[in-house]
Amino acid sequence: MQDTGKNIIIAGVGGQGILLFSNLLSKFYLKLGYELKISDVIGLGQRGGGVESHFRYSDKPILSPFIKAGDVDYVISFEQTETLRYLHCLKDDGIVLSSTYELTSTSVNTGLQKAMPESKTEIIKRAENKKFIIDPEDHKSPDFNISKMMNVVMLGFYAELRGYSHDDMIQIVRESVPEKFVEGNIMAYQKGTEIAKAEIAAD
Repeated sequence: MQDTGKNIIIAGVGGQGILLFSNLLSKFYLKLGYELKISDVIGLGQRGGGVESHFRYSDKPILSPFIKAGDVDYVISFEQTETLRYLHCLKDDGIVLSSTYELTSTSVNTGLQKAMPESKTEIIKRAENKKFIIDPEDHKSPDFNISKMMNVVMLGFYAELRGYSHDDMIQIVRESVPEKFVEGNIMAYQKGTEIAKAEIAAD
């Protein structure tokens, strides 16, 4: 079936490279000839504030960059609280890609607010939507810190899940990141594809 377009919410906290993820993905879809509308909402990013990108691509003109709740095909999230925040936005057949990384709020750290009584991962697992949850601790590597490169790991995972050309995506990575970071980002991308293959096979 021809891909006519999708609505994606990309979410996390400041410092996780969400805007780079969005930029790399946008270059890929533009190369395929799609129309794009992207709206980035950045909170107090340097203090771990929420960062959210409404990302829409289509083979037809797009009137608005904003995605209504219930119209989201993919929630791609790099932080647990942000994953929970957008679960309700998914279509019935929408898919969740999430990291297990969790940034504990200042109010919890200082004792002003109690932590949730159960793990957010378990709550996400109970969602009716199809979900893939990556725990960076399960994929440690002496070559690079996967926790700091989850944006590109998730890009590789998403590309494998969608059946996209890895050669094209890797070329975009090469052209988009500083030269000294190219090889590390390619390794992270390839790690994402490996994780996706294992997860899809086990699904």
